[in-house]
Amino acid sequence: MTDEQWEAQNSSLSPDEAHARGLCWCCAGNRVLYTAFGGVQRKVDCHECGGTGKAQR
Repeated sequence: MTDEQWEAQNSSLSPDEAHARGLCWCCAGNRVLYTAFGGVQRKVDCHECGGTGKAQR
């Protein structure tokens, strides 16, 4: 998988759409964020929701 394909796994929901669904605005409920730099692909817990995927109040 290319770095671009890897990062495409991040949600395309806008923050408002995610919040309306009760999901974290940053990861949109995925609980993780996908990042790639220099050919190194990483999956990290979302820093906003702590990996729960739920909207924080």
